[in-house]
Amino acid sequence: MTGMKTRMQTTLVVDNLSPFTPDIMRCLNKLGANYIQKSFSSLTNVTININDDNSSSIYKYNGHNPGGTAHINSQSKSLGDGANYDKKNNSDNRDIIDTNNNTNNTSNNLSCDKVILSGRRMNNREINIVNSGIIRQCFENNIPLLGICYGAEILALTLGGTIHKMAMPVQDTISLKVSKSGSLISADMKTLLVYESHRYCVAKLPEGFESLASSRHCEHEIFSHKEKKLFGTQFHPEKSGADGLNLLSKFLSV
Repeated sequence: MTGMKTRMQTTLVVDNLSPFTPDIMRCLNKLGANYIQKSFSSLTNVTININDDNSSSIYKYNGHNPGGTAHINSQSKSLGDGANYDKKNNSDNRDIIDTNNNTNNTSNNLSCDKVILSGRRMNNREINIVNSGIIRQCFENNIPLLGICYGAEILALTLGGTIHKMAMPVQDTISLKVSKSGSLISADMKTLLVYESHRYCVAKLPEGFESLASSRHCEHEIFSHKEKKLFGTQFHPEKSGADGLNLLSKFLSV
């Protein structure tokens, strides 16, 4: 309608102490995106409001209404509901599915339209709890979410998938084979050149998800929910040149 102001969407970048988080911001700057960056430790108990600029009311977000509200409370949901490592490695990685929460009750109110979960440097119980809570609320409230590396692993774990420890960690630029196009992958894209740095990978996808690309290292390099706007990349698009920047651009457009 004439005279209506278009609201610029805002992306929340959750920093899980990844050395590559600054690269995410650099990519978003290149794309001209509006974003806010928050450490996981500041998101222990956070409410995310998505508001219509032309109204002070808060509407229920249904995936179609430009306004909406989503409440993220990392203490309301535990990671243990169906989240497991692959059985052969389960005994080595009990921290990530520890559901005890001793974090504080600091409250934060943020406004955003999308969420990006960064990778991480080391295993941390609080990181797992906070990210799991964010994922569950994005799932329930149809908020687009992109999990990068660890972010993809915790996405799979939280919603019922599994991950496993690789025989050898990978830290290199590799080629991916695209098996299916989607919101993040154009139909004409058959391969991607990306940067990986991880020692775990997603072994089994949660119900409702599908794999979009694979490599000789991991079967599920890119995966997404069939209906909701939830995406995971085992690699780091923020370190993957033109192909990674293109993927981030497509996420900002979903």
